[in-house]
Amino acid sequence: MSFQFDHRSLADEMEIFFLNEEIGAGLPVWLPNGVAIRDSLEAFIRRQENKYGYQRVVSPHLGKASLYERSGHLRAFEANMYPPLKGIDDSNDYYLKPMNCPHHHKIFSALPRSYRQLPLRLAEYGQVYRFENSGSLKGLSRVRGLCQNDAHIYLDPKDAKAEILSVLELHEHCYQQIGLKGYRYRLSKSDPDRPNDFDGAVQNWQQCEQILRECLMEKNLSYVEAIGEAAFYGPKIDVQIKMSHGVEESISSVQLDFNSGEKFDLHFVSDSGAAKSPWIIHRAPLGSHERFVALLLEYFDGVLPGWLAPIQLYLLPIGDDAVKYANDIAHRLVERNIRVHVDQNAGSLSKRILFAHRLRPFSKLVIGEKEISSGKFILQCRQGDKSLEMSQIEEFLAANVLVPG
Repeated sequence: MSFQFDHRSLADEMEIFFLNEEIGAGLPVWLPNGVAIRDSLEAFIRRQENKYGYQRVVSPHLGKASLYERSGHLRAFEANMYPPLKGIDDSNDYYLKPMNCPHHHKIFSALPRSYRQLPLRLAEYGQVYRFENSGSLKGLSRVRGLCQNDAHIYLDPKDAKAEILSVLELHEHCYQQIGLKGYRYRLSKSDPDRPNDFDGAVQNWQQCEQILRECLMEKNLSYVEAIGEAAFYGPKIDVQIKMSHGVEESISSVQLDFNSGEKFDLHFVSDSGAAKSPWIIHRAPLGSHERFVALLLEYFDGVLPGWLAPIQLYLLPIGDDAVKYANDIAHRLVERNIRVHVDQNAGSLSKRILFAHRLRPFSKLVIGEKEISSGKFILQCRQGDKSLEMSQIEEFLAANVLVPG
């Protein structure tokens, strides 16, 4: 599958985000229409995660150098981290977090844990920062500030396969609900020729890689294997898709981490009463807001599904009385969680409609004296024009822009 449009031109037309050199390269600023997409994605994934037993947490945007030394990020990932913040409060170096994982490990260790509580699934839309090479930055698909649909699942190693299967089920359900096709799975493994780049014993790597392989096969998901693409703490399954520039990008991943439990001295009380170190699954079905929104814009050519469309009803009033009428409608529909925009532009109706088309609303409605007096309106939507009364329009929109289950 190849996409026709670059998300950057679509985002400019649809007023999704902007970049500004004074703010900083690779640090996108989200405009209201972009935030509407983000909020819709978060509402969707939170509903799914609730069904799968996730608990939500929030962690800070930075941490001490010692935290990232312990996790291994300063050794393996420092080139992609922002320089340290020096000399604040206690003379310790602090780093903007490149990953949420170390903070979540500390959440696990903050309380005593029993095997009865496992798997413990901690979820967060967490903001992270990575100092990507300036030459690789590209709109939303490659940035330095990103917000991840992150979660870490702490479990008894014997339950790893069952939980990976559940995670893959969640991934597939999300993509089906969104309508996403054309992606493929990649089993990303360690490289025996670069042992210093991958922590832990070879037999553990082989065991975990085999678990991931078996899960992909049992779910009947086609995949390729890639040597050397694993995280430094464990193998992973990456979800890959080609974007408009023809380069295949990872939009999400499922990582099986057998290292961090011991690094952070994490323990739970097993059914035998002994202390045991958990394995950890890192997963992000929707990846980051930045790359996933870039993907959706390109995949749908900006014509997003109704529940994701930043503007679900675009009202075009003609005359002062129609403006008041349109504002009353907007207030009523907003109470039903429908995103409405009342056009205030000057100029001819044809030019105003052309401008509205740039924003790719789910539906448009022209309101003039004739429509108000007759009580009949022509709703222009992707399913064709519909002649409806206002109450019918409300019901139609409510039924067609719901966040999917």
